[in-house]
Amino acid sequence: MRKLVKYDNTTVKVTCKNGEVITGACVWDSPDYNYHEYGVDEESLRIGEYVIYRSLIRKIELIRAEACIPVRDWPEAREEIIEWFADRWGLPVDIYRKSITACIGTEGGIPQWYVAIHGSRIVAGCGVIENDFHERKDLTPNVCAVYVDEDFRGQGLAGFLLQFVCDDMAALGYDTLYLLTDHAGFYEKYGWEYMYAVRGDDGCLSRMYVHRSKKNSDESTAPAKETS
Repeated sequence: MRKLVKYDNTTVKVTCKNGEVITGACVWDSPDYNYHEYGVDEESLRIGEYVIYRSLIRKIELIRAEACIPVRDWPEAREEIIEWFADRWGLPVDIYRKSITACIGTEGGIPQWYVAIHGSRIVAGCGVIENDFHERKDLTPNVCAVYVDEDFRGQGLAGFLLQFVCDDMAALGYDTLYLLTDHAGFYEKYGWEYMYAVRGDDGCLSRMYVHRSKKNSDESTAPAKETS
């Protein structure tokens, strides 16, 4: 088990050695703090009224976001969502305002935007736009601006969000999505296939990935029907 300090200020599910399960937001306490406060020289996690010492813990599971939400269904949070994307990517809010505003109140079409929430906090998000600033205009639509807050990384949240997006877009009639990135070996974990290098509008080469819905994949690999 990794050091408990890694779970400080996260939400976890703790399974104790006696079988008890405790879930909630937690705070880490150091061995020095516990020795001073309780006379126990051992690190612990505090969840509400519970103090759970390391020696009592069998397993710890991080709890990811509670829900993914299409931004089209959450118009009252528009400004907060626009500011979240702008802040995470270090770009002016106007970069996102037109696209995010365009998706609100629509039941289909491009663009679409999505966020994952934990409690009342946005912790991850991405968009789907026509083209993510690259030369292959036929490879559309594109998933873009995928971002997970640092303290929620390593929990499978990116895959959780991407699967939700792919399922939702398939329901809207878009069985095939593309994604441009500099990451290698990351998106493959979530069912994306590397295609080839594509030159962006900035002249640099990036990796193009494709994701096909299960229905689309099954149809593309099904044997041809015999015709008379």
